[in-house]
Amino acid sequence: MERAPMSRGAVKLGALLLAAGCGGEPAALEVGPIVDLEQAEQRVCASGSTLDGTDVSHHEGLIDWDQVKAAGIQFAIVRVGDGTQYDDYEFGHNWSEAYRVGIIRGAYQYFRPSQDPIAQADIMIEHLTATSHVDHHPSPPYDTPFDTTHALEPFGPGDLAPTIDVETLEGLEPSAVVQRMHQWIDRVEAFTGRDTIIYTGLSIWRDQIRCNDFADHPLWIALYTADTCPTLPPPWDDTNPWTFWQTGDHGTIPGINAGADLDLFNGDIAALTALAAGTIECGDGHCNGTETHLTCPEDCPCEEVPAAGRIVDESEVCFTRGGNAAYWYAVTGAGHGDTLLWTHATDSSRVDNFGVWHLEFAQGGRYRVEAWMTSPYNGSQQARYLTRHAGAEGEARVDQSAATGWALVGDYDFAAGVDQWVRLDDNTGEPYADRVQLVFDAIRLTPLGPAADAGTAVDAGIAVDAAIAPDAASADRQPPDGNLRDAGCDDASPADAGGTDAARADSAREPDALAADVAPADTAASTADAGSTHSETAAGCSCATTRGAGGAAPALFSALCWIAWRRRGR
Repeated sequence: MERAPMSRGAVKLGALLLAAGCGGEPAALEVGPIVDLEQAEQRVCASGSTLDGTDVSHHEGLIDWDQVKAAGIQFAIVRVGDGTQYDDYEFGHNWSEAYRVGIIRGAYQYFRPSQDPIAQADIMIEHLTATSHVDHHPSPPYDTPFDTTHALEPFGPGDLAPTIDVETLEGLEPSAVVQRMHQWIDRVEAFTGRDTIIYTGLSIWRDQIRCNDFADHPLWIALYTADTCPTLPPPWDDTNPWTFWQTGDHGTIPGINAGADLDLFNGDIAALTALAAGTIECGDGHCNGTETHLTCPEDCPCEEVPAAGRIVDESEVCFTRGGNAAYWYAVTGAGHGDTLLWTHATDSSRVDNFGVWHLEFAQGGRYRVEAWMTSPYNGSQQARYLTRHAGAEGEARVDQSAATGWALVGDYDFAAGVDQWVRLDDNTGEPYADRVQLVFDAIRLTPLGPAADAGTAVDAGIAVDAAIAPDAASADRQPPDGNLRDAGCDDASPADAGGTDAARADSAREPDALAADVAPADTAASTADAGSTHSETAAGCSCATTRGAGGAAPALFSALCWIAWRRRGR
């Protein structure tokens, strides 16, 4: 971490001194008439045994995590970045490698109070949920800039709660800093459902922040001292002790070439494992871990489509994706809402990667469905969009490459309620060897009026190609809450669970590095029919009839199955 040892110092305050930190109005510090804060501090030793750990960023260079594991390091806390401006260019490597070798991991973000706290929190959440990450290595320190792409296991049980790294006020009043900390913490905890860890130093918290608001959060204290026990600022004390202690920043750990940050956990391995386990309970009000709108709609509600229509972005909980995480590519700074996903198209007979936009309508009627296209990610000329609507399923072939902005998918009758969706699969029929990019971004639903007469599939202006028929794979395809690949978690091998088909394996597919300088797409909306062709078929099994025994939701996506398989093998 970018920090110097935080010094200690005695500060005497009168009874009129206010802790200008907690909430909107300054609150009186709960102290006596004359308080020596040096005495109010407490030297707190570990409760018993401790465990060795470290925290890492790009400052430590390229880390050999097998050596770190062999050295007995039990936990590692990985830097996401610095505020909104700097993404740590070793995050992907460190986050994925710590998981691979079986070190309990966590993530921290250097908090910049002068920057938007919600934007900073969203960056943390994006990193925690990512299934791939591109590390952009700059020059300097490297002679030539280069990128590396890493497949990631998202945040879940077994990972430590995120950490907010509080080291500076950046000239703001303590009250403003605390308010912005609350915003960051509330945003992140709404996702994780777990108490954020607070990293700070004795002097900055005691002398500047002076706030009791976060007493119920785990403390990670930074204090470099020859003492065998750290001194804690109020409100932490011997009854509410430290959880982690950063004891130095120039230590030696095999596998880390630069001076390593050294940390201790206050407890044994059972306590650390319990802290990292967290809880994922459907109905607890938190959409976290592996919960999705499909597996737990009460915790992950999908915003309904109002009568006026709306845009459903791929960044929302209403969108779910499945398939091999190594072949999903996330892009920021491009696409609708400045984010998009893409993968390569294939001519395989089976689906590898796919995305589903789940729809819940407040009012039934006829709606136009459009998909947002951004160059150069919209390379497919025969993307196949499947739309479940009012008990039927429609198929549309869309030339993504023919549009920039909104491209027409089709006009469909939707019923009020749930169990309706738009789905895009990667097996478009375009050879993987051609490296055709298939984009997954926002879809737009625009009301056209009441439902059309029975038997009317699409508007007259849209070509209907009766020759288009589902292939063998789509004929057997279940709706999104069915088990697409029949790859159960109990006996799936890594290759099976990942869903990598023979075409991709034979092509020696490697994850692509994304260009760092892709400009955002022109936001001017252009509606293009783009050669859309459509066919209507009777609906397949309903969501209710494709559930497993007892009505429990099965392994809905191979990505979730893959996560479960990997975590059991840790």
